[in-house]
Amino acid sequence: MHIRDKRAFRLAESLYPLILGSDGFVAEMDLRIPDLTFTGPTYNMEAFFRPKVYARIEAQLMRSFHLDIRRYAHLHPLMIMSAITQTILSNDHAVSLDEHLWSFGAHHQINMSGLETAEEQMKLLHAIPVSPLYKNIKDISRSPQALRAFTHRSIRYYLEGDIYSLYTLTKASMHQLRRAVIYERNHRMAVRIHMYDRHKSNFIAVGAGHLSGRFGLIALLRQKGWGVTPYTWRH
Repeated sequence: MHIRDKRAFRLAESLYPLILGSDGFVAEMDLRIPDLTFTGPTYNMEAFFRPKVYARIEAQLMRSFHLDIRRYAHLHPLMIMSAITQTILSNDHAVSLDEHLWSFGAHHQINMSGLETAEEQMKLLHAIPVSPLYKNIKDISRSPQALRAFTHRSIRYYLEGDIYSLYTLTKASMHQLRRAVIYERNHRMAVRIHMYDRHKSNFIAVGAGHLSGRFGLIALLRQKGWGVTPYTWRH
């Protein structure tokens, strides 16, 4: 998971030997590329709502999540929703789990690469319509407990290794964004994984929501002739 909560780090130490025994480390995104989070179009959430409605959303988000929406209102609404979610989780580590594993591999001079580039992710982000997402933010401000329940359920499924339940939960929450944010990216990543030399071993780290389902990476790789078996780790 792309989070800094210590619960997501429980498996980290068990992965170190696997990374050290691999010829390469492949992340979901190539983290050698500068962060493009704040590049691209500037958004204006305040302009989307009537002044009284925006003021109410601002007050409710501050009250429920201690989040000053004015700091994020110029960002794409998906990034605003991510910022809200981060307030529910603990920021126990300076970096997210995938960044931590990337740093470990780079420190031990493993060959590092990514399945996607920052440019590809930003292009996808800016192609997503903002209107329904702003409405989602409004819904979150009115019903904060729904987001809290969703987030904690996601963590529970992750810790239990229940990737199918995690996938179905994520799928249901994405609505019309499923195709662009999950399915099309899964296909692109599967194609790129398939291109790696099978005579070499690569440790590949992607978000758990990309693994399961008919259009998940596991199914797509099996369709391409890869054998995919689970790795059992201890808490």
